[in-house]
Amino acid sequence: MAAYEFDVLNSRPHFPGYPIFCFLSQIILILTDNIALTFSLIGSISTFIIIYYCDKIWQFYFQKQSLFFITILFFNPFMWLMSNRYMPDLFALSLLVTGTYYLIKILKKTSKKDNIILGIIISLLCGVRISYIPFFIPIIFLISSNTRFLIFSFLITNVIWLTPFIHITGIYELIELFKNDSYGHFYKWGGTIISSDGSLINRFLQIFNFIFTDIFSFWSHNRHWSTIINSFLIIIAIIFFFKFSHTKFKKVNLKLISCCFLIYFIWVMMFQNIQYKPRHLLPFIPLCCFIISMGINSIQKKTRYALLFSVNLLTIHAFITINIVYQHKHMSAISQIHNYLQQQKNNTIVISDNLKLFYWKSHSNNKNIKYYNIDRFNQLLKEDKISDGTIVYSTSLINPNNYRKINSYDFYHNPYVNRLWSSLTLNKYEKY
Repeated sequence: MAAYEFDVLNSRPHFPGYPIFCFLSQIILILTDNIALTFSLIGSISTFIIIYYCDKIWQFYFQKQSLFFITILFFNPFMWLMSNRYMPDLFALSLLVTGTYYLIKILKKTSKKDNIILGIIISLLCGVRISYIPFFIPIIFLISSNTRFLIFSFLITNVIWLTPFIHITGIYELIELFKNDSYGHFYKWGGTIISSDGSLINRFLQIFNFIFTDIFSFWSHNRHWSTIINSFLIIIAIIFFFKFSHTKFKKVNLKLISCCFLIYFIWVMMFQNIQYKPRHLLPFIPLCCFIISMGINSIQKKTRYALLFSVNLLTIHAFITINIVYQHKHMSAISQIHNYLQQQKNNTIVISDNLKLFYWKSHSNNKNIKYYNIDRFNQLLKEDKISDGTIVYSTSLINPNNYRKINSYDFYHNPYVNRLWSSLTLNKYEKY
């Protein structure tokens, strides 16, 4: 919605507003006049930047370019999915990877120019996805004569993009929005350790579950047999990484970059909705691909069948990704319900939670359907304002007076395409 009309006060988008990403999407939308193409273009550009700078990072430590590393990054199923979502996450990852490249470059040989560029990138990242900023907290250890250029470029870039953002929204309104939504994120709806029921151990395990099953397509219950082969081959590569990889990392590089990932890991585990949303783990994709590729390098030194192993892994990984991307073109469960409801010709009431109702109402063109949450529906029952012959659909079991359940319909999409509402049941009631 923000690509058409940016209004953070009316949740177009919600706070913190992602102003740089929204501004970019609006420019491209003017040129394409197609919202899906707009976000796909941003996703494809982001994918290119991620692969380009990951390759440059690889060449910091290895003399030869790794075709395997580039290919497994390109065929990562989760990156393909996120490159077509109406979200800023993958563009933010491209900035994070670019920033990591310049961070490592500064660690190798600090320079005024690289510090200025890193400061600009971190500032842009604040305007695209501020939740990635904890990744760069360890740069406080980069105290040198050139650090002032990093700070200066960061502040100047912030002023450049914050000024129009504040002008559009209003300084006092923005402060109130910040206070309200920050409190809401940490204490109410944000899925943090404070606001959710999941234990710290469960959140910790869910991170690894998402990394393996959603991001790298490991096998889990009811998944295709190809994911078993994929899991087996990747595990072998990881074993070879831990057992045989000996590289020429400088200790300072390894310590600082590892600290970046550790701090981000803790941030995600404690203060992001990691129980339901694997997208917060996007920054770990390049790291994991790096580990797998280094394992492949070790296999190449130990066995003459390394090429066959690599080709098999990439083939099965690409096969899974292409299938997941193809399924992404199919309707989600909530869209299937929407299409089903639009076919109703009688007076119909749909009862669900406010978020699902918002989606259905905003896309509905059937005047026979009215949408209510359960509280409003109960109020209408008390006031006897529901006409005879009205059919009631609900996404949860209800027990209204004078209504009986006559059927239920199940709608489903692959949860590894989209975890949100992958399985929904629509219960049908009629008056008796």
